[in-house]
Amino acid sequence: MNGRELLAACISAPAILDALTDDEDLREAGLNSGEIVLAVMRLEETIGRALDDDEITSVTTIASIDALLRTDGTSQGPVRDAA
Repeated sequence: MNGRELLAACISAPAILDALTDDEDLREAGLNSGEIVLAVMRLEETIGRALDDDEITSVTTIASIDALLRTDGTSQGPVRDAA
């Protein structure tokens, strides 16, 4: 899975991705905060760990999602709650 595919599964109008470059800001392209939060949650599930604050705030472009997917592409499954 790449950042574009992950994002397509999280937004209400995936066709917006057709005109979006990998380095274009997601908010400026029209994605709302809920869609970005959903993408962060899906990203955490995909890589098998919670993102830290810096990583969460870095999720601003498709390229940034791709970078996070590459840093931890060996997913062990969904994130487990420590409680």
